[in-house]
Amino acid sequence: MHRDGFQILLVTGGEGWYQEEGNPAQALKAGDVIVTHDGVKHWHGATKDSWFGHIAITAGKPEWLEPVNDDVYPK
Repeated sequence: MHRDGFQILLVTGGEGWYQEEGNPAQALKAGDVIVTHDGVKHWHGATKDSWFGHIAITAGKPEWLEPVNDDVYPK
């Protein structure tokens, strides 16, 4: 989560996931752009069978929350 700011993800390669709390996960591939707004709880990372490269542009203060564990990730 980012306080008093935002995060922009520019996906550069591989395959990944992005999910905001309360919404379904979105599949990501090279060329995708995600904008996360202030105060939105979210996570992003590689799919189970791929690597995931991205550039993150972030403003504000990041707030690290609980990790996405092995029970949640495959869902």
